[in-house]
Amino acid sequence: MYIPEKPEEVLKIALEMEDEGYRTYTEGAKTIRNSLGKRMLERLAQDELNHIKRIREVFDVLTGKQEWNKSTFHSNQEGVTFQNIFTRLQQELKQSVAELGSHGVDDEEVIETAINLENHAKFYYAESAKKAKDAKVKEFLQILAIEEEGHYNALRNINNFMGDPANWFATQGKF
Repeated sequence: MYIPEKPEEVLKIALEMEDEGYRTYTEGAKTIRNSLGKRMLERLAQDELNHIKRIREVFDVLTGKQEWNKSTFHSNQEGVTFQNIFTRLQQELKQSVAELGSHGVDDEEVIETAINLENHAKFYYAESAKKAKDAKVKEFLQILAIEEEGHYNALRNINNFMGDPANWFATQGKF
């Protein structure tokens, strides 16, 4: 994977990745049949917009258009985790479990595509952070890598749930 030397170029690629993620999750949320998967993708799309906003702010700092703002570093939104989504959707559990019998290749493909996007983004941010010379840019990229790791784990979890809900409940033991 190519990691540019200049932080501005790193951020341009990051914007492209986040935009692709937003489009993929928005489109996936329209096509997926499982309501839990749909909610997860809708939330991930919103997180991608948040990442785009924060990346643009850091880009503006690097190009001298604004000063560093500590709030840029961290998302002000509740983290996307399977647990957060699942807790909010407990009332839909019966519907979601019923839908599992009808989920098809499309649902699995949508979630697998999302997993691959998040894994790629996580790796890109982690590797870019290792190469970053500016301490603040390095910290920002590390935070994004952690957030993408959370997205990745949430998607793996929902994939496991959709594939075998009985096993998921047996191994997770809680909501």
